[in-house]
Amino acid sequence: MYFLSTFLSVAMLLLLLVPGFALRKLKLVSDGAAKDLSGLLIYVGMPALIFYCMMDVDISLVSWQKAVICLLLSVSVHLIGYVAIKLITLRGNDKAKRAAASFSAMFSNCGFLGIPLTKIAIEHCDAFADNVETVVSEAMLYVTLFNVVFNLLNWTLGVGLYGGAEKKSVMARKALLNPCTIALLAALPFTLTGLSLNEPLVIGGQEITQIASFIQYLYNICVPVSMCILGIRLADIKIKDLFVSKYMYASLSVKMLIAPAVTTVVCLLLYRFCDIGGALVMSMVVMAATPSATTALAFAERFNGNTAVAGECIVSSTVVAVAVVPLFLMVTAAFL
Repeated sequence: MYFLSTFLSVAMLLLLLVPGFALRKLKLVSDGAAKDLSGLLIYVGMPALIFYCMMDVDISLVSWQKAVICLLLSVSVHLIGYVAIKLITLRGNDKAKRAAASFSAMFSNCGFLGIPLTKIAIEHCDAFADNVETVVSEAMLYVTLFNVVFNLLNWTLGVGLYGGAEKKSVMARKALLNPCTIALLAALPFTLTGLSLNEPLVIGGQEITQIASFIQYLYNICVPVSMCILGIRLADIKIKDLFVSKYMYASLSVKMLIAPAVTTVVCLLLYRFCDIGGALVMSMVVMAATPSATTALAFAERFNGNTAVAGECIVSSTVVAVAVVPLFLMVTAAFL
């Protein structure tokens, strides 16, 4: 039952590919539409999502020890992908293709898809039935911290995959000054003090409740727009090409099998022997099992990677995720 409910939820998200695919096939949008929409996500949607999640989290639910464990696990998930893909593609002689495949294997769609999927996974899990809202609030802190690590590694280790000394000068600045990190810093005062924009602000005797709604409107674009972008990219890829790239197969095996499997085992062992809590376990499994990040394509375009391989990795992992994500969630839920 749990597999079916999560399967249907992931499948419904995948259906959001259709509008972008149809618009591109009918030539109602240009090939530059995906890039323009990516800017909307990176600079508006994702920062709003990070800000809202951090602002609305109850920090008293999480000990500093669990926060540290979360950060260590977040780094470990990325390093598992990095080491595994390096070993598999060691003999690959095309640096551009290898870079795109490595980036796609390491980095997941942990924001646009990972955050809503975490909520879905917890809401459908019987182990959390008695305190769903509390567990969701705790999990939102974990997935936000994961996204912070994701952004830092994107602009350091991720950019470094493409090589080139001229790019190193941008790494540190982008790692610290990207929109999501700025949104996190802006939300910290709310997180640390317990204030929330969801509570009415009284100005001149008048209650103002629209600020939180405004932020919600902004972050609600993340899932549909990100999937629309993927649909546009899918329309430009020849389906037969998805089945001939060895780099795609290498990336797919790491991203959708090796990394989530290792993460699931490690998290369940920590849950059994260190009592890290079900919310942290479920959050990390979702983060590891989500498909390749849509930023893989943007980075490939910007840093001279192979855009075809990046697109193939994103599309194939997203399709496979319909079955794989519910499977890992079902196994995890059985031990909680």
